[in-house]
Amino acid sequence: MKRILCLFVIFLAILTLILGGCSVELARHKTADGINKAVSKTVEVSEYDKGSVFMWEVKAREGDGKLYLLGSIHVGKDDMYPLNPIITDAFESSDILAVECDSTSVFQRPDYLQLMEKLMYTDGTDIRDHIPEDLYEKTDAFLREKGLSIGFFSLYKPVVLAQNITSLMLEEWGYSSDKGIDVYFINLARERGMEIIEIESVEFQFDMLGGFSDEIQIMELRHTLEGIETSRIILEGMLEFWNTGDVRSFEELISQEDDSLSPGEKELYREYEKIMFDDRNLNMADKAEEYLKTGKTTFYIVGAGHMVGETGIIKLLRDRGYTVVQQ
Repeated sequence: MKRILCLFVIFLAILTLILGGCSVELARHKTADGINKAVSKTVEVSEYDKGSVFMWEVKAREGDGKLYLLGSIHVGKDDMYPLNPIITDAFESSDILAVECDSTSVFQRPDYLQLMEKLMYTDGTDIRDHIPEDLYEKTDAFLREKGLSIGFFSLYKPVVLAQNITSLMLEEWGYSSDKGIDVYFINLARERGMEIIEIESVEFQFDMLGGFSDEIQIMELRHTLEGIETSRIILEGMLEFWNTGDVRSFEELISQEDDSLSPGEKELYREYEKIMFDDRNLNMADKAEEYLKTGKTTFYIVGAGHMVGETGIIKLLRDRGYTVVQQ
């Protein structure tokens, strides 16, 4: 509810590479006028957040451990590259690449089919048994306009449908997950034989996506369909602020309240945010501290939305006494 999010952009959804899917939700049903007002709002910047890229340096309290915390955008275009030398130089000086999970190797896993079952109905029901009829018809109508049908996804949970709908739109707008920051550095690390570690895991993200209640999944699918008109504006704003390292404007853009939500939806969004962000951010901050103690330099990439805000990794580490400086 706090965040207007392109979850594909700030959350590495494994479905991207498995199903050609994309975001659980691209926009939280906000108007373009509301978005523009948030973008234009001026926010005070701390002395540590005046860099030019969406990356921070953190040094260990003892020893030589160091982190470069890079907030990722998980989709992109060719014109995003080459990246700012500040980012690539930090990568070149690092010993280890840490990512949310290595989605590029999922197809090679022997348990691939078992993982997919986490996102499917295996109890004899299908999606029509789990979502309202009006949402079923609306989703089918949208997919048929794109040459598809909801029948192709009948055994998959609504989160899969929502991601594929956003995938279709991102493709139309010229974006690709292959051009995302995570995939770019995973491939680069693999080429140079650099160690790659997972901050979370493939299993964790599948369990999380497949484990949302029917109520949350219905809400996400509905708002994905309703938010398409403003989604592109949000994505373009996020990319603009990411490219210039404008952390505060980025945070403002993704932190808008949605006054259209019913009390019940607000409660669902609070539950959703806790699962998707607050709980995970704590684990990500713990992992960051763990890597700092190794004495090595770790290039640490997670979705940009995990970095910012009152429960973001940057604030969590600062609250723990670390000096976290934007580059």
